[in-house]
Amino acid sequence: MAGTKGADAARTDGRLELALAIASVTSLVTVDATQDPFATVPDDLFDLTFNDAQVGMSDDQMVAFKANLSRLLRQIADDIAQIQESAQVSIETVAEFVKASLLADTSSGQ
Repeated sequence: MAGTKGADAARTDGRLELALAIASVTSLVTVDATQDPFATVPDDLFDLTFNDAQVGMSDDQMVAFKANLSRLLRQIADDIAQIQESAQVSIETVAEFVKASLLADTSSGQ
């Protein structure tokens, strides 16, 4: 496999930025980006909803989360603005949305 293709996939995935944006809003979530792949506490973060007891976010905190994610992924800030501000949403659902937005941005930018 070509190393650059894997690097491009990692760059366009958005999962690390998503985890970091969550961790910036709630003290219950931590991210260790020194590992490859990165690690989170809770380790099943992407299987949870934002309002899960292990994540602890409210609807009000979704506004700050989206603002932080938009700063980390400026190229898709308009798409991030469309994420619903409901803490009942699955984190994986948002991760898939972010990934698709990043891939579309990469495709349109070429």
